[in-house]
Amino acid sequence: MISAGDHRRRRAHLALVSLAALLLSACQPSPDTPSSPDPGEAAPTADVAASPAAMPPDFSTLVGNARPAVVNIYTRTTAPRPRSPLLPPGMAPPEREQQSLGSGFIFDSQGLVLTNEHVVRDATQIAVRLLDERVFEADVVGTDPQTDVAVLRLRNADNLPTLTLADSDALLVGQWVIAIGNPLGLTSTVTAGITSATGRQVIPPGGQLRYQDFIQTDASINPGNSGGPLLNVHGQVVGICTAVVAQGQGLGFAIPVNMVKTILPALIEEGRVSRAWLGAYVSEVPDALRSELDLGPGGALITRVIAGSPGQLAGLQPGDIVMRIATEDVTNANQLSWVASNLRVGQPVPVNIQRGSEALELTLTPAPQPD
Repeated sequence: MISAGDHRRRRAHLALVSLAALLLSACQPSPDTPSSPDPGEAAPTADVAASPAAMPPDFSTLVGNARPAVVNIYTRTTAPRPRSPLLPPGMAPPEREQQSLGSGFIFDSQGLVLTNEHVVRDATQIAVRLLDERVFEADVVGTDPQTDVAVLRLRNADNLPTLTLADSDALLVGQWVIAIGNPLGLTSTVTAGITSATGRQVIPPGGQLRYQDFIQTDASINPGNSGGPLLNVHGQVVGICTAVVAQGQGLGFAIPVNMVKTILPALIEEGRVSRAWLGAYVSEVPDALRSELDLGPGGALITRVIAGSPGQLAGLQPGDIVMRIATEDVTNANQLSWVASNLRVGQPVPVNIQRGSEALELTLTPAPQPD
């Protein structure tokens, strides 16, 4: 007779045999699984490292190389005080002194600095402090209110650290960017984000800032960042931080550095930008008109031509679509205005237009832009 204990021992033995069989079966290679390596053959190494794309970015080396070329800019200006009713007639109220703070960066080792025009506007004194605590007096070399760009020269400066100007047209939406500046006086603050958009026009027209093609980023930009660099992941300057929308969060804007490079020679050599004039109002090409004419992308629609302007003398008419001017294909109305403004005054250039179903080439001779 088999006792109850014998039954329990037999069931336990059978369970162990079944488990061993399952384990052996699980260890056998399936038709889709590589077999064990032959003797002497190296076993494949398991890839346990995290994917680089999944790793959070480390900008410490980039920032360490870039920060010495980013500067604090201190300015003093004078402004008239409000007139007191107690002042005798004909007596002007005394002026008051104001101080402000901005950022900039060195792009030439001999002491040339790029910043925003509004940072140094009407300044009577400018001082620039480097990361190593050296302080230089500075002079304005050139300004352009229409793009909000200024160039300064540090006095008695030599062999200074610099930043390289990149090709901002190569910047893609979604790529990382890093802002360095002095927000609210906090020296050499670093923030990072992505490129949220390019080609933004965010400031209403009518002021001095006429040409807008901003890089939008969610890297934090605050008062005092104005004039500081926006860098790509190679530590090169892709933009100059210039504006922030106070009503929202993560909405910062920078002037693309390719726009700056276009006017930089004139700012250094002449102190200002002498612009050409097309003499026509332009807008985007409506989708319905583009479909009707079977046009591809690009182009700008002429909506009005000013009498006696270079545009009228060239034969431009309302309704014409400008597809190319000089050597540049026209991508939109804003780009046409920018390209036309940088043409050489008095030098004729070809203008390719679409007039109804007919493609024409006109010749335009740019004139100086009226004040």
